[in-house]
Amino acid sequence: MERNKPAVIIFFAAIVFSAVAGGCHYESGKENEKLSQAQEQIMKFRAGEEWSGEAGVFLSNGRPDAAVLAELRSALGREEEPVREQICRLLAEIGKSADPLFAKGGNIIRDRSVIGILAAEGISRETSARDLCVGHLQDCVPAPFLKEYGKQLAGNLKMWPDTRLLLVIAKAKPPEAVETVDALMKIPAWAKKPETMIAAAALGDREIESNFIRRFREATEPKEKADAARHLGFIGTPPALAALADGMRTPLVIEMTGVSRRSVRIFVIDALRYNYPDKTFLYSNAVRSDADYEVIEKFCEETFGTKWITERPPFLWIQGFPSEPPKGR
Repeated sequence: MERNKPAVIIFFAAIVFSAVAGGCHYESGKENEKLSQAQEQIMKFRAGEEWSGEAGVFLSNGRPDAAVLAELRSALGREEEPVREQICRLLAEIGKSADPLFAKGGNIIRDRSVIGILAAEGISRETSARDLCVGHLQDCVPAPFLKEYGKQLAGNLKMWPDTRLLLVIAKAKPPEAVETVDALMKIPAWAKKPETMIAAAALGDREIESNFIRRFREATEPKEKADAARHLGFIGTPPALAALADGMRTPLVIEMTGVSRRSVRIFVIDALRYNYPDKTFLYSNAVRSDADYEVIEKFCEETFGTKWITERPPFLWIQGFPSEPPKGR
């Protein structure tokens, strides 16, 4: 029996090796399948199809599949419009699907591999695909992740000034962009644009920042107050966010006769969520009662030191009015 031990060991080692090799082959097969799906999707884009479907099929263990991303990155470099547009849409959906908050209604891209492609190949040409990628960077990528690409975003702004990219710059706040924004502020046509002023305020122009804050605080017309809240959210500096928090008890309501009543607090919360996209209690579907407003106010107190000088308004989120029945019935 002792003499047979080496043979037994070799036999079991062969079984283990075979199992491991088989497992690796299986995993490799799954990866190749995802890559094939991505290549097939690009072919569909060339045929004129638009992206629709579940981007989760391009994830491996909850993360964007590396081979798929490499293929999409390469395709962005070689393809023309409108194929590149669809690739940008697909990339954004992959990034969102990979985020832990996606299932809770999150619209966030925090995967650095995806962000890197959007911020490089995605904006490497002055095309409609660039516009899409800039939009995704602004809407979906949290500021701390954007900061990592601040230098190249600033370089892109200098090459191709763009109002939406100015909002991305305001969010990322890269010091490398100060010179370009200052130069744009000296051109009358650019200096009048809200996006240029927002970027200037976000990058440290305290006078312009104060003007935005004053406009928000003094606004008495509901739509103007809502618009001012949105601008403060884009600026995203501590004073701008503190001013937003102070306005959480605004009683103003936007009314569309016979259609709906909408609390301006919705727009204040949207502006806060823009800067804190991981706070699920700021999501638009999270406010269903006065208690939910109370949670948000507690956040304002703890984060910005907000002190309330008025009572919380009666509960209102969005109140729709029933449509009138056809006359004669």
